Amino acid sequence: MKKKINIFLSYARANKELATKFLVKFKEQVSPSKRYDYKFWTDNDILVGEQWNDEIIKALKHCDIGLLLVSPAFLGSQYIDEKELPKFIGKKSKPVILVMLQPVDFERHDLKGLLKTQIFRLDRPKFRSPKAFGDCLGNQRDQFTQELFKQVEKKLDKLF
Repeated sequence: MKKKINIFLSYARANKELATKFLVKFKEQVSPSKRYDYKFWTDNDILVGEQWNDEIIKALKHCDIGLLLVSPAFLGSQYIDEKELPKFIGKKSKPVILVMLQPVDFERHDLKGLLKTQIFRLDRPKFRSPKAFGDCLGNQRDQFTQELFKQVEKKLDKLF
């Protein structure tokens, strides 16, 4: 029997198109998992007429792990900074997986307390430096999500 894992997906609205492309590719990788039944919550799950802030808070409360898609827009979001990040950083925080959606400057951007946590990027010997998902093209996006899937499974095995 697979263990159900509720994942809260956090990304900046400005990155919606790229985040959607990432999630489609990542779901392709995780759907045939032998050990886990992945359930993703995104803001697309908020129905018309619902109180969006209340639904986000409820999803944060019920998730097992956060999948945070880091980008400059993500780091600059006041809502993410005030409402979402506190659930994944500091004391009594929920487990988190950080994914570099778009490149950030580790020296110049305020990483909002995320610098101490490993951020996934695709690294290959032929690359000058590891790549964010948005920097990957074609087959590299498949490689990105495949490698991320392996690391997420290892993290979940350690947690559960």
